[in-house]
Amino acid sequence: MGLWDKILKAEKDIRRRVENAFGQGSERTPLEVRKEILEQVESRIVEDKGGRVFPYETVICRLKPPEGSLHDVFETAFLQDGSLQADIEKSLKESRARLREDLQIIVELATASEPDGAQSSPAALFQLEFVKADLHRRREVPEIKLVITKGAAEQPEYRMKKERILVGRLPEVLDREGRLVRRNDLVFLDSGDDINSTVGRIHARIWFDSENREFCIMDEVSRYGTRIIRDGRSIEVPEGNQRGVRLRSGDEIYFGQACLRFEILSQK
Repeated sequence: MGLWDKILKAEKDIRRRVENAFGQGSERTPLEVRKEILEQVESRIVEDKGGRVFPYETVICRLKPPEGSLHDVFETAFLQDGSLQADIEKSLKESRARLREDLQIIVELATASEPDGAQSSPAALFQLEFVKADLHRRREVPEIKLVITKGAAEQPEYRMKKERILVGRLPEVLDREGRLVRRNDLVFLDSGDDINSTVGRIHARIWFDSENREFCIMDEVSRYGTRIIRDGRSIEVPEGNQRGVRLRSGDEIYFGQACLRFEILSQK
């Protein structure tokens, strides 16, 4: 089954849930919006001496429901199970363009108060931002230590100096056709354990904000959520919000019921 066949099938599965909100016969159904997003992303592929290349490190897609009542509709249509993120990744791979190994696709639901992005769609239902790699910024990323305190991971402790860390269950996440859609950096074991089973395959991401010199975390619309325990109080991490929540050294981070301790080892 090809990418568009899969998207059409998914569209039929959710149409009953969203038709009332969009209106019967509306041209701007979730399928149409999804198609516009994929076409705009693919339009950024360029030609160089080595052939076709997608020269970006990060793509941010900010979805903008036209009214508050459509927030849940957009979440179902585009964020559930990382669907739009996976479709963007598959579309780029099927284009046969060269991609960065660390390509990051971020999909979030914007609120009415958030500023406009770099590129807007018709009717402002979504905005796309394309970010190229900054090698100098990458060299400045501090080293961190992540210690597993609850649940079982591939390693009891991780030391990393990476700008982006993906957290989930399974080293590699595949779609129904067996194609790779994500590689997790910190992997909780898919062992059937009650604790580990609360960690989603695509659960959360941690990244370093070089401008503010701080680490942040976002929940990628996981089933059991993400929260931080800091100084005895619990801080919920909003799902699908690209701005995320700032992390502090010593924070305990819960992915469902699994937990790790976050520590910054070096800070330049």
